[in-house]
Amino acid sequence: MRIGKARYLAPVAALVVAASACSNDEQSPDEASEEVASLEATDLNPAAREDLQEGGQFIWALSEYEDQYNMVHIQGNKGDVRRVMAALMPSITRFQPDGTYEPREEFVLDYGVSEDGLTVDFTLNPEATWSTGEPVTWEDYAAMVDVIKGETDGEFEIRGDDGYKYIEEVVEGEDEFSFSLEFSQPYADWPALFDIVYPKEYMEDEELFADGYTEGEEFVTAGPFADPQFDEVTQRITVTRNEDWWGDLALLDEIIFVNVAIDGQATAFNNGEIDGFYLGYDAAGYQLLEGKEGSYFTRAVNNGHRFVSVNAGSEILQDKNVRHALSMGINRDTLAEVALSPVDWPITGDVNRLLRSSQHGYQDNSGDIGDYNPERAGELLDEAGWTLEEGADFRTNADGDTLTLSYVASDDMQLAKDEADITREMLAEIGIEVDVQHVPGNALFSDYIVPGNYELAAFVLTGSNPYPTDSAGNYGGPYNDEGTDWGNNTSFHSTEEINDLFEELSQETDPDRYAEIANQIDAALWEEVLTIPMFERPGQYVLKDNLHNWGEYGLTGDYVYENIGWAAE
Repeated sequence: MRIGKARYLAPVAALVVAASACSNDEQSPDEASEEVASLEATDLNPAAREDLQEGGQFIWALSEYEDQYNMVHIQGNKGDVRRVMAALMPSITRFQPDGTYEPREEFVLDYGVSEDGLTVDFTLNPEATWSTGEPVTWEDYAAMVDVIKGETDGEFEIRGDDGYKYIEEVVEGEDEFSFSLEFSQPYADWPALFDIVYPKEYMEDEELFADGYTEGEEFVTAGPFADPQFDEVTQRITVTRNEDWWGDLALLDEIIFVNVAIDGQATAFNNGEIDGFYLGYDAAGYQLLEGKEGSYFTRAVNNGHRFVSVNAGSEILQDKNVRHALSMGINRDTLAEVALSPVDWPITGDVNRLLRSSQHGYQDNSGDIGDYNPERAGELLDEAGWTLEEGADFRTNADGDTLTLSYVASDDMQLAKDEADITREMLAEIGIEVDVQHVPGNALFSDYIVPGNYELAAFVLTGSNPYPTDSAGNYGGPYNDEGTDWGNNTSFHSTEEINDLFEELSQETDPDRYAEIANQIDAALWEEVLTIPMFERPGQYVLKDNLHNWGEYGLTGDYVYENIGWAAE
C-alpha cells in the first residue's frame, strides 16, 4: 500500500478550488489511512426485532426508475434493480460483515462443498414457494445455470457467466428439493452463485426472459415482500409485506422505492418526502443535512469504488499508449479530493478495483501508470502518432484527425458533471480534446455505457458479496468466438492474462495467495487501463434516526429486508 502519497490540487480550474473550499482541515495521507482502517464494516443503525414496531412504510430513494428487472439480463444488472428485487426474490447465501457466510435458510436449509471442490450439494427449503403457489425447486436453479451458460435455445442477452461457466451439470437429488452442482474445476466462491433466482419459465423462454420482469408486468416473486406496483407518473414502486412468507414476517407494511434525482435526494429528505438515501459524496446535501435533528449518518466501508471508465473498444482508444497517457494526464488525487473533502470523508489516494480497504491483502497497485505525469503522457501520445503542432490546442495524427474523446456524464448528478469538466481541462493540458455530453441519468447505462456509445464516463461498481471473482465479467471476455460479446465488460477489452488470472483466482482457497492473485489482476487492469479508479466509495447513508437495520451494508451485499423497521414508540 502506498503510504504518505503527496496530494495537491492541480490548477485546472476555479471549479476545483470552489468544490474543495468547504472541506475541513487538511488531513495527512497517514491520518486518512488510519481513519479508513478504523471504519466499521457495516453501519445499519441496528436494533433487535423486538424493539421495533410492526407496520409502517419506508420511503426509499433510488436514483433511477428502471424498466428491466431481470438481473440475469444485461440491462437489468444494476444496483437500483437489486435493491428492489432483493426484497422479492430468492437467494442462497447470507454474508456476514467479515466475509463469512451461511445458507439463507428461507430458501436453502443446508449446502456444502466436497473435499475435492468439484461438487456442491444443496438441500432446499420445501416451504419456499413462488407467488403462483408453485414450490421453488431444483429446476429453477438448473434453468438459471443453463441460460447463463448459453445452453438454452433462443437469443438471450446475458450479463456474464462468472462462476457458472465452471458448472458441468446440475444433478437432481433424492427429490425436487435437493440437487448438486458438478464443477469442471473447483470454484472457491460458489456461495456467491444464485444471488437472485428467477422461476424456470422466465429463464427458458426468450420472450419471458426479455419482457417478463419489465416495468408494468405482474412479477412472480418469492420473498418477504411481494406484489410490486409500478407508478410511471410518480416513478414509484411499492412492495407490500408478503403475508404468506414462511420466515419471520416483514416488520414494515410496505416499502416505497421512489426515483429522485441524485442531487435532489438530500432536499427530499430534508422536506420529509423520503426516509433514507445514499448520500455518498453529495457536497450540497452534506452541508444541508449535517447536524439535522432526527437524522442518522452512517460511516462504514462501502463495497464499491468510483472510476473513469475507458472504452478501449473505441477505435481511438485501442492504442495502449493513448490509454496510458489518459491515466497519467488525469490527476486522480484532485478528483478524489473534490469529491470527498466536502463530505468530510478520509482521502488516502489509494484504491483497488477488486479488494476493499477492509479486506485481507488490500493495497494500491497503480504504480507509475496511476501517477499524475502530464509530461510523460505527452511523450506517450507523441509515440502513438498524436502530435501537438506549434500553436495548436489539440493533437492531430498524420491524417489530420483531431484527438477528440466523448465523455458522457449524468445530468442528474453535479459531481459527475464537475468530474467531466475537470477531466476535460486536465486532458486539454496534454492536447486531448474532450467533448462532454450531459445525458439523462436513467439513459446513461442503457443508451450509452452498455452499448459502448462513449469513450469516457465516470460511474461506480458495487459488489453484492465479498468475492472479487464476481468482477470477472466486468474485466474479462470476450464471451463468444467472434469477440463481439463482452457481457458486463463495458470497457470492451481484456487480455488472455486477465482472463487466466481470474480463472486462477476462482480456484484458490488459500487467503494469502487469493489476495496475491487479486492484486495481480488489479495491476494487470492498470497496465491495460480499462478503468481509471478515483476512490473507494464512502459508506455514507442518511436516514431518520428511528429507522433501523438499514444503511451501509458493506461486504454483506444486502439487507435483511424483513428486519427493517421503525423504533417502537
